Amino acid sequence: MRSLGPLDSTQLQLLPELKRTEELLGWASSEASGRSCDAEIVTMPDLGVPHNVRRIHGGFLTGALYRWESSVPFVPVDTTVNLCGVSMFRTNAEFADRQSFANAVERAKAIVERDSSFSWNFDTGNHFVILAEVREDGALPRGRYLVLHASAAEFKKQYNGLYPAPGNWYSDNIRTFQAKGGRYLRYISGKSAENFGRIVNMLESYQRQRQRMCAELVVGGAGLGEEILSVLHYGMPDSNSVAIGCQWLPAIQPIYLLLTRPSEPIYLIEASSGGDNEVATQHGARMLTPHGLGVEATAPLSIQRGRAHLEIAGRRYPLSASLAGQPFLSIRQFNEDLTLRNVLRDCPGRVIAKLEQVFSHHRTGDM
Repeated sequence: MRSLGPLDSTQLQLLPELKRTEELLGWASSEASGRSCDAEIVTMPDLGVPHNVRRIHGGFLTGALYRWESSVPFVPVDTTVNLCGVSMFRTNAEFADRQSFANAVERAKAIVERDSSFSWNFDTGNHFVILAEVREDGALPRGRYLVLHASAAEFKKQYNGLYPAPGNWYSDNIRTFQAKGGRYLRYISGKSAENFGRIVNMLESYQRQRQRMCAELVVGGAGLGEEILSVLHYGMPDSNSVAIGCQWLPAIQPIYLLLTRPSEPIYLIEASSGGDNEVATQHGARMLTPHGLGVEATAPLSIQRGRAHLEIAGRRYPLSASLAGQPFLSIRQFNEDLTLRNVLRDCPGRVIAKLEQVFSHHRTGDM
């Protein structure tokens, strides 16, 4: 295991869980391959507690890269793979006040839900639509920018989706590697895993276009300008890895947005090569970077697994539940100097633009 950055109290509680997951990942891939295989987990500075109970129960957390050796196609299904990321566009849309922005978002949502094949999910989990402003010329000219964060919800729990939902297209092919102490790892291999990888590859361009179309609906007649970036932080960097809550950036244009909290600035960062955050993939070297601050616990986690439930922080949840909004979880606190110093120490790079949030739409309401 490779941990980037010093660990806080939440991460210290989570690390034993991930060490066991790393062992199980190697053992399960060895079982599927018929030979000894290794696995490695790389944790990010924002390693934290997922909202997805199924994912935690299966041994996977947010803010890490999971990778494995295998001689056959292999996917650990409780990584609950989907494609999620952030897109950013220049815009001339003004939105005179918060209400006009909220009205524009609601109009876009109504069109998506009524007339499109998309599932609106910009107000679930940690997703959002933000109108942001760059106030000093630099790598980005001064002006307004629309930032969207969401996943390809149309390929989640449906029959054709990637989540390990009962009765979906690969559910009959899931195998379970069972270990002592109640820990396990579920996976698919062979043809099912190969088809899984094809869907993930297809969704990369789909996700980018989905973000653009939703952005165009929000700005309406004001028009959408240049796409500044479209970067994934959830998906499969190659056929032998899953990234959950971290970017995997090539040396060419390694630019990403560091997300923070509602009302706080967000930062456009250019990553630098040569750090401990570099990994080798089937597509070449990639730099891993955190996508935000991560979710910390304000109470002891004490994770216990039942057959069809998870006990965490003294509370019991069915596997289908979400921890979003639970009182013992919160986004980590933001301090501009300290946050940026910690991130750039472990994942080298430089801030090339600061974006101030003007208006935002998210799970807990409009700002």
